[in-house]
Amino acid sequence: MKANKNNIRPFPVNVFHQNELNKSQFAQWHEGRGDLLTTMTTPRATSLSHSTDYLDDVPAIIEYIWCGESVGLQLARPTPSDAKTVLHTWSNGDDADITLATEFYSKKVVARRVSKRITSGVRAKFVLQSINGVDVKMDNFNEMMVVLKTGHAAGIPQVLAFHPNPPPVMVKNVPEDGALDRAGVTTEYELMTINHINVGYLTIDQVGRMLHDSAKPCHLTFGWTALHDDDLHVHLEGLSVADVVTV
Repeated sequence: MKANKNNIRPFPVNVFHQNELNKSQFAQWHEGRGDLLTTMTTPRATSLSHSTDYLDDVPAIIEYIWCGESVGLQLARPTPSDAKTVLHTWSNGDDADITLATEFYSKKVVARRVSKRITSGVRAKFVLQSINGVDVKMDNFNEMMVVLKTGHAAGIPQVLAFHPNPPPVMVKNVPEDGALDRAGVTTEYELMTINHINVGYLTIDQVGRMLHDSAKPCHLTFGWTALHDDDLHVHLEGLSVADVVTV
């Protein structure tokens, strides 16, 4: 079992759409004029992709520069009905590898790499919940790694409990003919990063706080997703206002 304290970092993306501030607005912003933060230019699509991740010419990645004004974007995370805890027992003589890493912003511990020899059902990006019944988070990660390795060396089976990686933070709604709609963002996209920070493991409340507290202009990355589970989409529609982030 390997431990890695490096933060999970967002994967590289190709730019498909990008907003650009005009020279006058950029000069105002560079001089520190706060009124620019309430100004938004019209998004300009620049299809520069060399990726094959297309469906009917739909871009896989949309990058958007947001200056903090209201754009009517609604975000939510569907809750799968079949999310179950996956148990993995690390026994003496078992050399199948799971590399664990801490995810800085969510404070969670995730499986960064999983050997193909693992047969318990654990997959990369799964979230480690506990070791031998003791909750594991970033704060006690080093301590629990010592407990894990010491117990294994003593010949005691170590039971690790994982949850599947959470569903993506999906776009629930964008206003028709609004700035994001013109940039190509639809309900088939997920929010992937905020200022290049991966939001995949954050709660929806944490995503909302990061959006509101982040420095503006703010770099948002949306990715087309193959999330076509009808039950999840129905769940998104039924969420209350408290479960939805709106900016």
